[in-house]
Amino acid sequence: MNTSSLPKLLFVTLTAGGMLVQTASALITIDSVPVGNAGNANDSTGYGGVGYNYSIGKYEVTLNQYSAFLNAVGATDTYGLYNTSMGSNPNIMGISRSGVSGSYSYSVIGSGARPVTYVSWYDSARFVNWLHNGQPVGAQAAGTTETGAYTLTGNTGLITRNAGWVYGLPS
Repeated sequence: MNTSSLPKLLFVTLTAGGMLVQTASALITIDSVPVGNAGNANDSTGYGGVGYNYSIGKYEVTLNQYSAFLNAVGATDTYGLYNTSMGSNPNIMGISRSGVSGSYSYSVIGSGARPVTYVSWYDSARFVNWLHNGQPVGAQAAGTTETGAYTLTGNTGLITRNAGWVYGLPS
């Protein structure tokens, strides 16, 4: 199976250089690189202009990082942050889930340095909100996954970044 076509998770931050971000259990370093030329004009297609400096993740979000997120906020998994294919696709074998709703726990299968797959745009936005909110532990709600860089109401609708965002998804 060609895994390059599976959805993967990257994020953008307004801060430059490497970042340390706090998880529920340990510090994770998410390497980023500065991008942008603030004030540059759009190209001939009408796109590409950037009005601010930003950094982008140097690598895709790893299984270790996403597993830490799931363990912090996915005990009930209200919005389906875990896709069962993460643990059942023999070509991926990324993250397994054990327990029952209310006490789910997650663990990486194999190398946790590989990119996470089977994440939706909404899963990615919730991960970004979690980073934006300081990586809290608790139910998926306002202040953990539903507000921050994005305001989410379930898994539908067109969502835009909120003012004051620190982390965001690249467009």
